[in-house]
Amino acid sequence: MEIKLNNINFGEKLVKIDNDSVTELLEKLSLNDDSVILIGKDGKIYTKDQRIKEGDEINVVEVFSGG
Repeated sequence: MEIKLNNINFGEKLVKIDNDSVTELLEKLSLNDDSVILIGKDGKIYTKDQRIKEGDEINVVEVFSGG
């Protein structure tokens, strides 16, 4: 399955994953699920227990916090 991603650091790219798992996508990108938010083109927020569909367009937003 091929997913279109967009991120300020790596721009726009297509990523191939074997199944519809958000967890697999994050692992493929070497990202921690606590450090990013995945937002679909329609504003849907993807959590690690949700499924991705072929052709989805996802924005990868990095989350920062501090004190």
